[in-house]
Amino acid sequence: MESVKADAALYLLTGLLQRLDAERPGMLQEMIAGVEGDRAALPENIENREHVEKIFEQALELLTRANTE
Repeated sequence: MESVKADAALYLLTGLLQRLDAERPGMLQEMIAGVEGDRAALPENIENREHVEKIFEQALELLTRANTE
């Protein structure tokens, strides 16, 4: 089931990220690199790894969307 509130928040957050990147070019690319680095640095034995991995995937999806639109 889709969430209207989550979709609206995604829409607004995407717009905010794009505006910030316009003021500070390269910011989104830096954030993408930071998320990728954090994900790569996860300890193998982290609790709830599957959930944490999904968080990183969603963050990268949002940043990539904002960076390409």
